[in-house]
Amino acid sequence: MKHLAENKIIQRIREGDQEAFRYVYDVYYQRLLIFSRKFVSEDQAKDLIQDSFFQFWMNREKIEINRSLSAYLFTVIKNRCFKILKDEQRNNRGTQNFGLKLKQEELAYFINSEKSILEFDIRDRVQKTMENLPPACAGVFRESRFEGLSNKEIAEKHNISVKAVEKHI
Repeated sequence: MKHLAENKIIQRIREGDQEAFRYVYDVYYQRLLIFSRKFVSEDQAKDLIQDSFFQFWMNREKIEINRSLSAYLFTVIKNRCFKILKDEQRNNRGTQNFGLKLKQEELAYFINSEKSILEFDIRDRVQKTMENLPPACAGVFRESRFEGLSNKEIAEKHNISVKAVEKHI
């Protein structure tokens, strides 16, 4: 399942493939939990994630995923967190709840900035791609893109030519 393209996994889910659905659940559950815990309690986060996956399965034939599965799932969770915070604010009208307002402001940033969700998605894709690279290639790429080393520095460090570094990248 890990080696299937995302659109194939989505297609299999649409067709009722429980194994594909379970794979998506296993891959994203922890990430979504960490994300949602920034805004709501752990119990609320677990409930809204479970409910979101339930709705995803029940509506699998109708759901349109325009960007990526990751962006779709994070957007669903983001919107559900926002709804919970709005409900909490409505229930706490008479009290000054600074923590709640702060959470809403932080979540508003995510709502107004799809960029953050796309960053999560890009980070996931880069990580997955790097896991499939040969170790030497992944190491050179990491040093070049994440550690900021020049091709010449990498070549000297690994005792290879600059051309070899370029081929690895």
